[in-house]
This record gives sequence, structure tokens and C-alpha cells, in this order.
Amino acid sequence: MRSPLKQSSVVLAGLFFCLRTVPCLAAVKTDVVELLNGDRITCEIKKLDRGKLTVKTDGIGTISIEWNDIARVASGAIYDVELNTGERYFGTLVRGDSQTLLVVTSLGAQRLIMDTVVRINPLGGNLWKRLDGSISAGFNFTQANVQTQWTFNSTVSYRGRQWLTSLTGESSLTTNEDTPRQTRNQLTISGERFLVRRWSALAFSQLQQNEELSLNLRAVLGGGIQRVLKQSNNALVTAAGGAAFTREEYSGGEDQSVAEGVAGLKWEFFTFDGRSTNLSVGVLTFYALTGEARVRLELNASFKSDIVGDLYWSVNTFESYNGAPPAGQKKNDAGVSAAVGWSF
Repeated sequence: MRSPLKQSSVVLAGLFFCLRTVPCLAAVKTDVVELLNGDRITCEIKKLDRGKLTVKTDGIGTISIEWNDIARVASGAIYDVELNTGERYFGTLVRGDSQTLLVVTSLGAQRLIMDTVVRINPLGGNLWKRLDGSISAGFNFTQANVQTQWTFNSTVSYRGRQWLTSLTGESSLTTNEDTPRQTRNQLTISGERFLVRRWSALAFSQLQQNEELSLNLRAVLGGGIQRVLKQSNNALVTAAGGAAFTREEYSGGEDQSVAEGVAGLKWEFFTFDGRSTNLSVGVLTFYALTGEARVRLELNASFKSDIVGDLYWSVNTFESYNGAPPAGQKKNDAGVSAAVGWSF
């Protein structure tokens, strides 16, 4: 006969095994994706974005499928489903007719044409599963003047039922044998509150430093309204307008504060034919409302293409312009860099 101590040990071991097994059972893939060619994939649906549905499978890991190659989707999880019109539905996904998405909401079933669906995001789950982002780094070397340039870019966003929060960081370091090193850094935090269809309220904060422009620090705090002009599974166009308060510190100059009007436009084009390709161009303009009349402009553009899996390469360019800098300082700074990155 086993002693009470041994019996307790067996019970504890069994309990520990059960506790370790429960998460495994919970992680079983039960979502189903049916393709137009008749293939059926049992998986965990991660998201639909930019014309591709990302799913996680037990056998071949995480894969992406062209949205227009899918016939049906079914899942018992709760999703945020957005159409190209800006309408949003919250519910589970039930198997429907071919190329029709059936969303079961609290108000009943909604039958949606799959071509009109541009975004699907899971609701619930842990924070990590609801984060999207990328990290990239680049290095350039010019032998003629022994110039090296390091670049680092990172972005992460969190999408909830009513909010989209984003954090973006950019940094570059340039060294040259004949001149002192130059650094450029920028950190942007933005929050977007979804309103009726395609409209949202926007708040943002930005910190900038640029030795090329003798800018020690520029701090911007602003807000406004954003409108999605067009969205589909291969394009996104947004426009924004509002106001901001800016404080600047230049080397050898007096600190200044200025109220500014803000206007911005962003155009993105993306394709998915075996590999994802993304082209993005964004411009943000600032018009001084107080103090000396001036215009500032921030332009960013990038081209990104997949290498394999979540690994990609990109070419990035920027232009920073100030129409009325302190006396003796440069008006603009521009640059181009190539980088390799990882998206998650």
C-alpha cells in the first residue's frame, strides 16, 4: 500500500499535468479556411490586412493567403470586421455561401460580400497577440569619403474595438572622416478614436532631434480629425487636419514656442502575389498661427517587399523642411536608406 505521502505526490503530479495540459488543449486550432480550389485549412485566424489573411497552423506554421483566393471562413472567436465603406461588425464567423462572410453579431447574422471586407482583427486574447509592428535596420558605406550610415526604424500598433494606438521610432547615425558625426532621431506616439464610418478623432505627440539642422529638440503636441478617403484590399488613402503646439530648441538660438495648423495626407498601395509589396507616401505640413510666418513639412516615403516569411527589405526616404529656421541654419534635411527588417 502506498503511503499517504506517496499518494499526495501522485495527486499533485496529476494535478500539475492537468494544469499543463489545459493551455495546450485551449490552443488547439479550430478555425477553418476553405479555398476556391477546394483545399481546407484548419488553423487559428490571426488577421486580415492589406489583402492577405494571416493564419497559424500546427503543421506549417504561420502563413498568408490572398483574400480573393478564399471561398469561406469559419471561427468561433469574436472579431472586428471592417468593410471598405467603414462599416464595422463584431461577432463570430460562420460558414456561409462561397465568397460570402457570415458574421453573427448581437443583432443577428450579417451576410457580407468578401470583396468588400478589408480588415479582420480578433478581439480579446492577450496583449501580445493584438500587437502589429516591424523592426528594421540598415547600413551604408561610401569608400570615397569613408562615410558610414546606420539607420534604425521601428513601429508598433495596438488596435482595440474603439481605439488604434501607434508608436513609431526612427534613428540614424552618419559618420565621416572629415566632419563630426550627425544624428537624427524621431519618436511619434498617436492615438486614434474611431467615430462614425471612416471618421476618427486623432491625438499625437512627437519628439525630434536633428544635428544636421542644429535642432536640439522639437516637441509637438496636437490633435484633430482624420478621414479615410479610400480603402480597399490594395490601397488606403487618408487625410487629416487639426492644430498643434510646438516648442523648439536650436543650437546657439533662443527657444521658441508656436501654435500651428496641421494638415496631412497619406497614400498607401499594396499587392500580394506570392510576396507582399507595399508603397507608402505620407506628407505632414505645419503652418504657423503665431509668431513669424512659416511653413514646415515632413515627408516620408518607403517601398517594402517580402524576402521570406516575416523578413523583408525596404528603401526609405525622408525630407524635413523649415521655411524660417533661425539665422544661419539650414532649411532642410533629406536622406535615403536601405534596410532589412522583420514584421510581427
